[in-house]
Amino acid sequence: EAKEPGGVARRFIDRTQPSLEAQLTNLADEMAYNAHDMDDGVRSGLITIEQLCDLPWFAQHHQAVLTEYPQVQGRRLLHETIRRMLSAQVYDVITATKEAIARHGIRNVDDVKHAPVSVLFSDEMKLQSTQIKRWLLSNLYRHEQVMQTTEHAKQVVRDLFAAYLKQPGLMPEAYANQTDVPRAVADYIAGMTDRFALREHDKLVSL
Repeated sequence: EAKEPGGVARRFIDRTQPSLEAQLTNLADEMAYNAHDMDDGVRSGLITIEQLCDLPWFAQHHQAVLTEYPQVQGRRLLHETIRRMLSAQVYDVITATKEAIARHGIRNVDDVKHAPVSVLFSDEMKLQSTQIKRWLLSNLYRHEQVMQTTEHAKQVVRDLFAAYLKQPGLMPEAYANQTDVPRAVADYIAGMTDRFALREHDKLVSL
């Protein structure tokens, strides 16, 4: 049996920490998702900048931008506000991580594995990030239009799965000839783009 590169499975078994680079990637993802979803939510019309100002930390940076640039508005105002929020988080992570590395006495890779997570926000910044995620969950991810779209997507997947399970020959040979048909169908659907899935759904439903 081949070993996983870098012993990923062993890390989970031993309950050791990933590398500092991996820890940073996890945190960067959190920052990027929050920033992207705020921007995307406003761009899509599902939420407004005024609603985002319900978040005290967003409102703080929003007001700072207006104080410095009174004429800026719209998407430029939103982008500059989010940019400043990202910068504040980056500098916070740098400071908090330096302190954690010193506190845990980390000198090498082995120390990283056995220390608590060391690439992190300060307690205050963690609170701000958590508040953003909770707000987005309530106001964007659970928005009525989003929920309707999600339910439609689920139905498309259910219909595709049922159709291919009934007629595996509708799939490419590489999938149709597999002995584990349900697994092959799942893998085929998982590899579809949204546009292709919708096109296939329309075609199969009309059969």
